[in-house]
Amino acid sequence: MRTPQDFRRENVKELFDKILKNNKTIITPKSITINESLDSDFTSVNFSIDVAGEGERTYNFPEVQGKGFVDAVFTTCYEEFVEPYPSLKNLSLVDLIVKPIFSMSVNDLGCDARTDIILTVETKDHGLSEFSARSRSIVHASFVAMTEAFQFYINCDRAFHQLTLWLDDANSRHRGDIAQGCVTDLATLTNVNTYERK
Repeated sequence: MRTPQDFRRENVKELFDKILKNNKTIITPKSITINESLDSDFTSVNFSIDVAGEGERTYNFPEVQGKGFVDAVFTTCYEEFVEPYPSLKNLSLVDLIVKPIFSMSVNDLGCDARTDIILTVETKDHGLSEFSARSRSIVHASFVAMTEAFQFYINCDRAFHQLTLWLDDANSRHRGDIAQGCVTDLATLTNVNTYERK
């Protein structure tokens, strides 16, 4: 069942197409390796992601330490992107649900079943949003869900700043019609997060 937050997010994604067009940020998980030891309280993670949008770049994060691989990946992405996209500081991870779908299992043991990962992110003063992915690998599905969350909120930040530029330009040219459209679109974006003007 879809929530009001789902519909709000769909409206925001439509704005990405309108404002950012083909320059939307796309984060693609590339690789992940996890090393854990019973003697250590930390998980060591090597991972890489491809980021397209404002140019293309591969980010490699070797030997990241965390309290589990979710902590390692989420915290590293947050620390990498929060400076260029300050609205990310409003995010926090509040839930991670693992839902195996044993009816999709092929072998008799059931251990090859696909699994849904549902990642719940809370945005300060704007409620909860869920990001989900399905895979036979819990690690892979978690990795995809986390990168989709960052991709969404980075695009929100970028769209907000592009709109504020258009709004300032429309106001300087006394184009009330364009300014009103910008204000409407800004209201849609501020339904899901709070932003700082540059």
